[in-house]
Amino acid sequence: MASEIHILIVGAGAVGAFYGSRLHHHEAGVKVSFICRSNYQEVKADGINIESHTFGKYKIQPHRVFKSVDEAAELGPSETGSRWDYVILCTKVLPDRVDDPGLVSPLLRVADDDRPPPTLVLIQNGVGFEDNHRRRHHPKVPILSAVTVVNAEQLQPNLVRHNRWTRISIGPYLNFSSYLEHPHPSNDPQLAIHSQSQLELLAKLLRNGKIDDAEIYDEEGLQILRWHKLAINASMNPTSILSGGLPSSEMVKNPELRSHLTGCMEEIFEAAKKIFGITSFPVHFASIERILESTERAGERSTIKPSMLVDWELGRPLEIEAILGHPIRIAARAGIKLNRIQSMYAFLTQLQLARSKTTVMNQTKI
Repeated sequence: MASEIHILIVGAGAVGAFYGSRLHHHEAGVKVSFICRSNYQEVKADGINIESHTFGKYKIQPHRVFKSVDEAAELGPSETGSRWDYVILCTKVLPDRVDDPGLVSPLLRVADDDRPPPTLVLIQNGVGFEDNHRRRHHPKVPILSAVTVVNAEQLQPNLVRHNRWTRISIGPYLNFSSYLEHPHPSNDPQLAIHSQSQLELLAKLLRNGKIDDAEIYDEEGLQILRWHKLAINASMNPTSILSGGLPSSEMVKNPELRSHLTGCMEEIFEAAKKIFGITSFPVHFASIERILESTERAGERSTIKPSMLVDWELGRPLEIEAILGHPIRIAARAGIKLNRIQSMYAFLTQLQLARSKTTVMNQTKI
């Protein structure tokens, strides 16, 4: 392990702030910096405060805080010419609004010397978005894809509440693009070796931060896991908005909505099996009924709103393409129809469009 490890978090919302706080271990030489846009002043002045059911209340003072990607790329982690070891992207996937590969590319420049380039880690929802990064970044840049289940919410610009759930699963992204529109596999054995080394180190750093459920997957296994989580996101998230703002636990207690959620998850499960050529998911993956039952039990302790519903209520853009649009198109190229998902995609896209037009009209009147 190098004497110092420099990690940059892009997106200091609930997920980015929480995982950054667990990775940060200044005394051990693991130094975490953040790019903060809307909450720059608060984080710069007072650090990041965490209220956690698991870890208690604590505060971290980031190694460095930046206003923008360009500033982080120019100044770097220190004055000595060191570079980022990991760039962790924790933003929402909004391809119709934000060019993520273009956003982070200044942070991933490959030096002329023999130093390895930074490793890009994508802690984001949806499927299929990694390939845009693989196609557009330097072929020597390792890319790790991460799926997380974490119950965290941003209460104030620099205050995050972390509840009970925490799990992160990470795997490399190298060649697994055969089912995508623009296959761009990497055949560099050195990239595979370096990616695996960076993967194992990141998992170790997370476990050192008491994230005990930091799991390592191979490339295909991680993509299968992405589709399993997609079944939850693509059913719960849009349905919560289309049902008038119901939290997850209320939806699963309604017989008609429970039947609808089951149908949505079955569509995604069956599509994933055909895409990956498997007869079933790994035995440790939760079944549909187990997912619904655990959601109902969780609702007995607290009200849990899907993240898309929270975004809708706050007037934020929705991850419609990452969670609905991309899976529909990937499945279609494999000859699979996702009829329920397609219907929700159409309704939700129109709802967001109508809201945008209303917002513009109101701003014009002002």
